[in-house]
Amino acid sequence: MVVKEKRGRKRYILFKHSNKGPKSNLTTFFRNKIGNLESKIKWKLIETSVEEGIIRVDHKLLDKSREIMNNESEELKIITVRTSGTIKGLKNS
Repeated sequence: MVVKEKRGRKRYILFKHSNKGPKSNLTTFFRNKIGNLESKIKWKLIETSVEEGIIRVDHKLLDKSREIMNNESEELKIITVRTSGTIKGLKNS
């Protein structure tokens, strides 16, 4: 058995948003939509700025998370930009 099988693998998603309000709007959206999905690694909002953000998810939920973010975020207008296994990989490009 590989060690990563026990603890899970993380993926980081870089996204753009149009949230003019507080950070809690993003947190509430992710808690309600992605927080209900079962996984070894829980989602976590890593960084947010005025127009961009980074969220960590389990690698098995990557496709489902991206679909939710792109299709179900009417008022926040979230659009996923890139996905990487490391934060450094997202920031370098």
